[in-house]
Amino acid sequence: MSQSESAIELVAAPSQDYVTVSVGRDVIAGRERDYEKWISGITAQSSLFAGHLGVNVLRPTAGSRRYTVIYRFDNIAHAEAWQQSSQRQQWMTKIDGMVDGEAEFKTATGLEAWFDFPQVAGNKQPVKWRMSIVLMIVVYNLIIAINYLLAPWIGDWGLHARTAIVVTLQVLLMTYLVMPRVTHYIKGWLYV
Repeated sequence: MSQSESAIELVAAPSQDYVTVSVGRDVIAGRERDYEKWISGITAQSSLFAGHLGVNVLRPTAGSRRYTVIYRFDNIAHAEAWQQSSQRQQWMTKIDGMVDGEAEFKTATGLEAWFDFPQVAGNKQPVKWRMSIVLMIVVYNLIIAINYLLAPWIGDWGLHARTAIVVTLQVLLMTYLVMPRVTHYIKGWLYV
C-alpha cells in the first residue's frame, strides 16, 4: 500500500458541509471478483462510522478496468475519523495484488459535490455560472413537481410543514438521483 493509499487529503471545509470522496482504482484483470468482495467488506465497515451517508460504486465500462467508489459523510470530521481509523487501515492492507497503479482521489464538499463527476479529469472544474443555471432549472422543476404530486396529501398542511417535506425530498432527490444523471449528460458543457 503506497503512502497516497494510506491518507486521503480531505480539504478543510465548514463542519456542516457533507463530504464526498471518490476513489478510482484500476483492478488487475482476473481479480475483479476479489475486488468486489473487498468493496463489500470495506463498505460494510465504513457504514458503522458516525456520519456515514452511503457508498456508490461505478463499475468499469467496456475496455476499462477502473472502478470508482464514492462515499459520503455528513461532515469533514466524520470523514477524517473513517479515513484515519484502524479499521480502514486494516482493509487497505487487503487490497495488495488486486489493483494496478496509484489510486485517484477526489474530494468535494457541500453543493459542489452535486457537480463532482468522477470520470472528469481532476484538473477540470465546473463553470460557476453554468452550475448556477443548472441548479436553478433543477431546483425549480423539482419543487414544482413535488408540490404538484404531494398536493393531495399535504395541501392543507401549514407552510412550515409543507416546506420541510418539499425541501427534504428535493435535496434527497437532487443528491442521490437527479444531479448525478444531469451532470452525466451535460458534463461536456459544464466543465472547462
